[in-house]
Amino acid sequence: MSAQEPTRIFEQVGESFIQQAISEFYRRAVRDPIIGHFFFHSDIENLVVKQCAFTAKLLGSKTHKYTGKPLVKAHSMLPLTKVHFSRRQVLMAEVLQDLGLKKELSRAWLNLEEGLRPLIINSESPCHSRRDTKKK
Repeated sequence: MSAQEPTRIFEQVGESFIQQAISEFYRRAVRDPIIGHFFFHSDIENLVVKQCAFTAKLLGSKTHKYTGKPLVKAHSMLPLTKVHFSRRQVLMAEVLQDLGLKKELSRAWLNLEEGLRPLIINSESPCHSRRDTKKK
């Protein structure tokens, strides 16, 4: 399965699995020593709902709609680096494996998310946001 076939991913994993995976991901993420601090003041329940809709759409759902902020805007005030995004991907890979998702589906899911990296990362170091680097 290639990353160009997101509809097949959604059809194979289904909404229930997405909800389970996203819920488990955030359960782990909030406790993670590398990325957990980004969630200290977040409404996790609301985040899970929005992320489930976003993920369903990303994986090819034709019926789900994501109504949250555009990704760049949603992450622009967070000093997210390559390390943070990579850690997020590791946690999600572990969740998908622990929930028993087939390797080919897991790879396809993670490849689609990997394509979002340039929209999420906005800092080379934790000390500079995207906004700070544009001013220089």
